Amino acid sequence: MYIHCFLLFSMMFCILLLIILSIWFLKSLTGKRSNSVGCLVGKTAIVTGGNSGIGYATSCLLASRGCKVIIADVVDTEKSKNAIKLLTGNQNIFTKHLDLSSLESVRNFAEEINKIEKKIDILINNAGVTTSENLQTSDGLNPIMQINYFGAFLLTHLLLDSLKTAGSARVIFLGSALAFFHNLSLNNLNPIGSMNLRKMMTLYSNSKLCDMLAAQEFGKKLNKCGIVANSVDPGFIKTNIFRSSHKPWWYTLTDTVFLMLLSRGPFIGAQTVLELASNEKLTGKTGGHYYQCREWFKPRILKNSEFCQEIWKLSEKLVQLKDDEKI
Repeated sequence: MYIHCFLLFSMMFCILLLIILSIWFLKSLTGKRSNSVGCLVGKTAIVTGGNSGIGYATSCLLASRGCKVIIADVVDTEKSKNAIKLLTGNQNIFTKHLDLSSLESVRNFAEEINKIEKKIDILINNAGVTTSENLQTSDGLNPIMQINYFGAFLLTHLLLDSLKTAGSARVIFLGSALAFFHNLSLNNLNPIGSMNLRKMMTLYSNSKLCDMLAAQEFGKKLNKCGIVANSVDPGFIKTNIFRSSHKPWWYTLTDTVFLMLLSRGPFIGAQTVLELASNEKLTGKTGGHYYQCREWFKPRILKNSEFCQEIWKLSEKLVQLKDDEKI
């Protein structure tokens, strides 16, 4: 009997040790910090969704390097702006309203920025959602795709003149490892209709693949203008993006457990963004995807240039780009 108890205890101890070591290993994959010592004084950055999560952490890190930061968000960002000023001592922190679910709002935002800013050195397309109560926006677009991808696609086009003026601007799109679980095609780039949890998660994966595609193609098209574009996988980060009132209790419970065991804080997730935004060693590096402050691999579909161009052209049509706005 004692032998059986000892064996059972030993087995449980080994399983527990294996779980702890696995958690430690997974966390070690998401904890690398940027080695960049680049100074950003005199540079201007726009961070969409900069009110919370990775966007807020990114805004803080950029501000701490002396960068002028414009937080673009749909919610009131006054509290975040004041907090960043207090934390960093940088008073060049500003806020602008931007609703990525509205093409009109994106155009109004870009028009105002182009009027009041001499140049934009860094554009970080960070804002994103995983769920939506609406089936489509006023523009006839899927809300998850529009907020996560279409809005950023249009915004980047509309800010090109300000980015070109900077001379060596950097554009960063937030991707995700979930992009590898996509089912993207020309037929479902803009799905309209009922959405359940599975569909919304697939839409999120598709939108992140599109962000990576956009960074890759912008990188190719804008390299001659001195603008580089890349995408970033921030890792498994503890933010509110996967929290929602219309997700079932079992999902919320599972999500909470995974966040507790495996996630890192937003400031860790923002490290690779900071690396791409500030490291002089990456000057001229464009069209890539980065994870843990180093270049990473992408989903295989992004090697299909015909597919990428078809998605690009359909995106131009869906966001209603004018002929003189196309690259």
